[in-house]
Amino acid sequence: MKLRQKKIAPKLLFALFAVLIFIASYYLGNQYARPLVKDISATVLPRPEKIGGFVLTDKDGKVFTADSFKNFWNFVVVGNLYDGGCDSLLRLSVSAWNRLAANPALQKTTRIVFVQAAAGPDGTEKLKQAIEFYNPAFTAVSGDKREIQKLGQQIGLYTDNPGCNPESSVVALINPEGYLLALFTGSDNPAEIARDLQYFN
Repeated sequence: MKLRQKKIAPKLLFALFAVLIFIASYYLGNQYARPLVKDISATVLPRPEKIGGFVLTDKDGKVFTADSFKNFWNFVVVGNLYDGGCDSLLRLSVSAWNRLAANPALQKTTRIVFVQAAAGPDGTEKLKQAIEFYNPAFTAVSGDKREIQKLGQQIGLYTDNPGCNPESSVVALINPEGYLLALFTGSDNPAEIARDLQYFN
C-alpha cells in the first residue's frame, strides 16, 4: 500500500504542476493577447499594401512622400481642415490619441496625417496653425491635386469630395514601415480606436 502511494504521489504532483502551468499560461495569454480581428472596429486588409509614388508638402514646408510615413503609426484622413465634419473627426482623433497616454512609447509614435484636399488659405504656416490647433503631434499635408489623388487611390480614400462625415468618413492606418494595414469607417469611440492599435503592436 505504501509502495503504491509512493508511486502515485509524484504523478499527483506532476498533474498539479501541469494544471498550475496551464492556469498561469491562460491568464498571461489573455492579459497580453491582441484583440481578435472580429473585435476591432477596423477593416483589416488581408495583405498589407506598400504605399508609394506621390509627392506632397507638409505643415513645415518639407517634402512629404511615402518615406515620411516611416517610424510612425499614421492615421490618414483626407478632407478640409476648415470643414465642420472634419473638425468633429479631428476632435475624436485627439480623444483617441489622449487615451494612448498609458503607453507613452506608442503615443509618441502615433499621429494623424491630414491630407488637405480642398482649396484653403494659402501657405504652410496657416496649414500648420490649423492642424496644430488640434494637436502639435499631428501633421497636415497639401499639394497638387494629382499628387493627392495618387495617395488617395492607394489608401482607398476619396479626394474629390474633401468634406468629412464623422459617421461614414474613412481613416486609413499606415504602419511605421509604410504599409497600409486597415481602414476605419465611421469609428466614433475614441477608446476603441486607441485599443485597436494593440492589434497591430
